[in-house]
Amino acid sequence: MTTFESEIELQRFLKEKVYSAVVSDVLDEYGYRNQVMRHDIRPIHPDFVVVGRARTAFWVNEYTERENPYENEINLIDSLQQGEVTVHSTDYSYQIATWGELLSTASMLRGSTGAIVDSLTRDIKKIIQIGFPVFSRGIKPTDSKGRGYLLATDVPIMCGDITVNPGEIVLGDYDGVVVIPKQIEKEVIQSCIEKIEGENNTRRELYEGKTLAEVYEKYG
Repeated sequence: MTTFESEIELQRFLKEKVYSAVVSDVLDEYGYRNQVMRHDIRPIHPDFVVVGRARTAFWVNEYTERENPYENEINLIDSLQQGEVTVHSTDYSYQIATWGELLSTASMLRGSTGAIVDSLTRDIKKIIQIGFPVFSRGIKPTDSKGRGYLLATDVPIMCGDITVNPGEIVLGDYDGVVVIPKQIEKEVIQSCIEKIEGENNTRRELYEGKTLAEVYEKYG
């Protein structure tokens, strides 16, 4: 079993060496076949990769302005720790841009590694400029004030048609976003390492002239 000296080392390894497709395949092997978010939750830039521990946020639609509309958002962002990713459930609201550049800047400076929202994002160019990985379903300039409210944090949520629990590892790249259940985290990571090694061997032998049937029989 591969061990990592710290959470930072683990996340760095996952970001540099592991990708969503191999994690999805391994989770299938363990019987977890619904751990990938729906296809339309996309990175706002194709090079963005996010890896981190989920800090969950549950939103509700709102139709009037309240006195302190951003209070819970601010508390969430200011409480972020290094290596955490905010994951937002809005029931796929098209009313609001849940995320923007100022939230990205504040999160990044707290050590957060990204944000995933099942609604919309704004300030896209500015977010890309600072290099903060954000995944969402689209773009819209409307503010959340009077349209949506962050009701609860650090609770189980549905995001992208899957359950996300606080503290679970989230990995997102251009192929999609996958969540690793905490109870099988170590086993999944080890299996990913072994699967990637097998895929690397397969690729090498294909370049050496072996047929796909030959290398598949050898490595699976």
